[in-house]
Amino acid sequence: MHKFNIIRKQFLLATSIVLSIAYSASAQTDTTVYHLTIDQETVNKAGKDVTGMTINGNIPGPTLTFSEGDYAVIYVENKMDVETSVHWHGLLLPNFYDGVPYLTTPPIRPGETLKYEYPLIQSGTYWYHSHTMLQEQSGVYGSIVIHPKEQTLDYDHEQVLVISDWTNQKPMNVLRNLKRGNEWYGIKKGTSTPLSMVIARGGFGAQLNF
Repeated sequence: MHKFNIIRKQFLLATSIVLSIAYSASAQTDTTVYHLTIDQETVNKAGKDVTGMTINGNIPGPTLTFSEGDYAVIYVENKMDVETSVHWHGLLLPNFYDGVPYLTTPPIRPGETLKYEYPLIQSGTYWYHSHTMLQEQSGVYGSIVIHPKEQTLDYDHEQVLVISDWTNQKPMNVLRNLKRGNEWYGIKKGTSTPLSMVIARGGFGAQLNF
């Protein structure tokens, strides 16, 4: 019994030390909270109404701004009828919150909200995006800015520029055409090799064999 009491006291002491350290760290760290809602909506990015996937009603999603040393808490709500995910591209974080479904992080099922939380131990410009099927191509992506602890550059204004592709076609159909190895998109753009040149160079058989 005496030995048990000693072990119990040591355990309680160790626990109190850990909690004190954790409390001290959290007290010195700013927590930045974001709420992201992923939904399916009608969008018009290229002259035609099509179904896209939005984050907080927009494509791309909002820029998430932090400072190095912050503690990030991000709630991601899935309002779609299919599961989704968010991967924080380039960030050093606990593996569970990496956001690759069925590999590191559970998928976010329809109607569910997943809470991501992790310390920010770096600075720079990054991005986040879905790692589920081709949802990134449908609009589930956005930018991340983490300001360094100490400013090293002087500037008048900061502007985040997100460059992305958009197609009114379903992303799965685009992938299917690309995998076929044909010149469908070259024909549509008028940049494909003329059939007469293909025949002259003896490549007509290769065009048929795919």
